[in-house]
Amino acid sequence: NYDHRFHGPVSAREALACSYNVPAVLVLQEVGVEQMVTLAHRLGLSSFGGGERFGLALTLGGGEVRLLELTAAYAAFANSGRRVEPYGVLEVRDAAGRLRYQARPTPGPQVLDPRVAYLITDILSDNEARAPAFGPRSILSLSRPAAAKTGTSSDWRDNWTVGYTPQLVTGVWAGNADGRPMVQVSGVEGAGPIWHDFMEAALRGQPILAFSEPLGLRRIRVCVPSGLLPTPYCPRTRMEWFIAGTTPTRHDDWYRPVRIDTVTGTPAGPETDPERVEERVYVFPPAEAQEWARENGWPLSPTADIGGSEATGSEQRATRDGLVIVSPDPGTVYRLSPAVPAAYQSIRVAARPATGVSLAEVTIYVDEEPLAALTTPPFETFWQLAPGEHVFLARGRDSDGRSLWSAPVSVRVLP
Repeated sequence: NYDHRFHGPVSAREALACSYNVPAVLVLQEVGVEQMVTLAHRLGLSSFGGGERFGLALTLGGGEVRLLELTAAYAAFANSGRRVEPYGVLEVRDAAGRLRYQARPTPGPQVLDPRVAYLITDILSDNEARAPAFGPRSILSLSRPAAAKTGTSSDWRDNWTVGYTPQLVTGVWAGNADGRPMVQVSGVEGAGPIWHDFMEAALRGQPILAFSEPLGLRRIRVCVPSGLLPTPYCPRTRMEWFIAGTTPTRHDDWYRPVRIDTVTGTPAGPETDPERVEERVYVFPPAEAQEWARENGWPLSPTADIGGSEATGSEQRATRDGLVIVSPDPGTVYRLSPAVPAAYQSIRVAARPATGVSLAEVTIYVDEEPLAALTTPPFETFWQLAPGEHVFLARGRDSDGRSLWSAPVSVRVLP
């Protein structure tokens, strides 16, 4: 991913809102490059030609595109799936003020199911969903409902932000005219503030409109991150939109209770003394996610343990007495951007249990001062970057009242 980290199992909503690369590549692998190119052409993106010269990198920006084309393509999401043909001349008047020409735009073809267009819009306008990557007060948030997406080329030559409200779609490219790379400026830092300020100015005095919800959608509560129907064991749920007929019918089986022998820490058997038995809820992620889950401190059942009981890898650097700080990484160096307001420059701070304990609360500290007290998973918050050396620490309490600590994690923020 862009932040050089894996994020484990995530919903399509979080993956798109946070611009995660790995889920995008996996989806394209399932859909096929030719299908994606066909849809892109329907949306008016034709500058990169056919799909025969592209691989999976196409979904990460591997094909060239013009700003006008890309902005017009996003207009289809704002326009309930109907393509908008851009034009540059609205009218022509002579020296006497007589109207000589007036553009008469015709409705474009329906290129997307209106329900699909709305789902994408709902994700791209969800500030909570993009908070893990962009922070809780992102520059992509306006004073009205708005959807937005950023992009950055790997060599820092191109910054993109395209976004829209029901009335206006705007695309911004930022970079050097001669093609020279910029100095580590991302889309949210370079093009993002321009898009934000232009949209606020252009829409000032205009009515605040919500995106129109089409028929044929259902909104139900699901368990996070599985997306299945919640059970009493699911610690975190959210409301999610579905196209009618595609709602989940199976209940979540990621979070399950396990009877544990409290003396041995292993699953209790029929012969185990009942006085030693305790029911604990553990996570059973898909097999391909178990290694990631363990490295990031998810409470895996002893039956799902794939690497022994000792913390390994990065956990050895940041685990003590049962808690692990999984974000930020130890030794990370951040640099403040002068192009982005300070309030928008924040990082995620997250802690997890290193073993299968059930946490009652976690307090995050920065420089020995409490940052946030958290009582429900995920145990994470955001911290606004400030110049200097900083130390993060997590203190928790399990369901039995025992105190747990993490090892300190140090980061550096450059002005």
